[in-house]
Parts: sequence; C-alpha cells; structure tokens
Amino acid sequence: MTDDASPAGNHELDSLELCDPLAPDTADRLQLIQYVLGLGATPEDVAGASNLGELALDLTLRPRGSLTLGEVAASAGIDWPTTLRLMTAIGLSTDPDLPVTAGEAETVRLLASAHNDLLGEEATLQLARVTGTAMARLAETVVGVFRLQVELPRREAGMPYVDLVKDYAGLTQNLLPNFVSTLDAVLRRQIVAVAERMWSTDAEQSVVTVQRTVGFVDLVGYTSATAAWSLRELTNVLIEFDLRTSEIVAAGHGQIVKTIGDEAMFFTEHVDDACQIALDLIAASGGTRPAVRIGLACGEMASVFGDLYGPDVNLASRLVAVAEPSTAVVSERVRGGQSGRFRFEELPPLTLKGFAGPTTAYRIEA
Repeated sequence: MTDDASPAGNHELDSLELCDPLAPDTADRLQLIQYVLGLGATPEDVAGASNLGELALDLTLRPRGSLTLGEVAASAGIDWPTTLRLMTAIGLSTDPDLPVTAGEAETVRLLASAHNDLLGEEATLQLARVTGTAMARLAETVVGVFRLQVELPRREAGMPYVDLVKDYAGLTQNLLPNFVSTLDAVLRRQIVAVAERMWSTDAEQSVVTVQRTVGFVDLVGYTSATAAWSLRELTNVLIEFDLRTSEIVAAGHGQIVKTIGDEAMFFTEHVDDACQIALDLIAASGGTRPAVRIGLACGEMASVFGDLYGPDVNLASRLVAVAEPSTAVVSERVRGGQSGRFRFEELPPLTLKGFAGPTTAYRIEA
C-alpha cells in the first residue's frame, strides 16, 4: 500500500495492515476507513473493530469526552463496586478506563447523587435496572425497524456499504435528538398520569400498593400454530396482536404492563373498564386472526419495577389458562365489583394450581 492509497497517507496505518491491497473490496474499505478516522477513530480503533459500520455509528452517537468512567465515578463520590453495580443495572460500560461521553458522565453523577443523598442503594439500583431494561427494549425496536425499513431496501437497491454507513450515521445523528425530546415529553406525561392514580402502602410502608383489576390476554393455539407458520407470518401475527391489544386497552382507560410473545398483561383502575376491554378484545379477534382468551381478577396488588404482584395477579393468570377460546373468565370479586352493566355465567368450581380448594369464577356474556 502506497502513501497515496493510505487514508491520510499515514505510514502507521500501513504498518497496522488495515487493508488487504489484493482484496476486491479494498477501495470501499479505504473509503470507510477514511470516514471513521474523520469521525475521530484512531488507527488502533480501526484495527480492533470487527465492523467498521458499527464503529462509525458508535463514534457518531457517542462522542468521547476526556474523562474515563473511573475518573467520573471517583469525582462523583461512589466507590468502584457501587459503580460497577449501577453501570451493570442501567446498561452502560463497566470499563473503568473507557472515556465516557458527556451524557454518560451526567448519568453517573445523577445515579451517584440518588445513591448517596436521595434514594439509597436498593432503590437506585431498582430505578437503574428498570431504565436499562426499558432502553434496551426500545433500542432493539428502533434498530430492528430501521434495518427492515431503511437498511435492507437500500442494500437491495445496490447502495455501496460506505454510503449506507454514512447515511445510517447521518440519519441517526439528525433524528435522535428529536426522538429523545419525544421520550422526554412522554415520560413527563406518564409521570403525571401515574401520580394521579390512587395508591397506598403495605403495613410496613415498604412497598407501594394499588387497587387494580388486572387482565391477561392470550392468543389461542399459538404454540401449535408456530410450527406451521413462517417467520414472517409469526412476526405479522405478533405485531398485529400487540397493536390491537395496545389500542383496545388504551381506548378502554387501561394500561399495558408487559407483553411476552403471545400474551399481554394489562390493568385498569375500574372493574367496568376491564370487563369492557375483555369484550372488545374478543370481538376484535377470530376470523382470519387467532382467537384470544382472557382472565380478569381484582384486588390489592404490589407495584414493583412497573409490574404488579400479588395473589389476584396470580389468579388472573390461572383464569386465562382455563378460559375457552373467545371467552373471558373473571374472579368472583370482579363480578361483584362491576356496576351491573355486564352479564355473567357461573362456571363449575375450578381447581387452580396454587389455590387451596375450589375457586368460583364466571364467564362474561357478550
């Protein structure tokens, strides 16, 4: 490789053997190397990168500062074992010698302040874990959508890889600030919405408790059907289920707690809302779509990490498992707590795992 062919004419790059001059993609790789060097990469960064496109994205989204993680943690007043636990929980690097971005440094300082002065270790770790999990799931969704809707069509159109990397980095750099602003607006609204809801605590004042009706909605026959579906069909079914469930629950004044493949968990503050959501979900399923079944229970529940726990949550989970396709089975307390708008059929006593004695339950009649 001559000086003219090397990025920036650098003998150091030649010595690192960053390019095979005989490889068919040498010209493209040289352009990509020049691009990442222009973003601030060192020759050693280039030599150690398994994928230069990923390196370009990292440099675009995470411009390094002058301080390492260890230095920021020390100045923030937290020891290294605590830093390690917090960084692991929230999903940031745990390398003490890694230069961090200004935003990452502020995150360390915020967690340190919460740990030392406001929340204590356990609560700060809980907050960090929930944040890290939510951001990881959001990142998976954003990158997955971008790959399918942007990257693959451009590759198929013959766009050179170096141009695709530049396009990718430019789009993320331009769109991410607006997206982060959107997250900020949504988080502020959700904090207000949660604060407006009724809540209490247990006797020891160690956990927040809430009175809620919780529901589980399950796709019927999902496990057996997956053997006959292609990956594309499976994906379309799950996307449609998630979208339909989310829209119906939101329209019914409820909130999705979580989705796990073919099942979603939601809650409402009022029993009537949960019953109506169940009927609307049933009405929207079937036909060419897989049918759903639903279980509802209500009572006092512990609110932990954005999830709900307690005997009535377990009961709702057991009830959905015994519901027939296109039906909703509810607990005795749900039937007794509704306003009278709905009709119910009592079921034969049920034997449910984890519950002593027969359980009385009802089917909502449409």
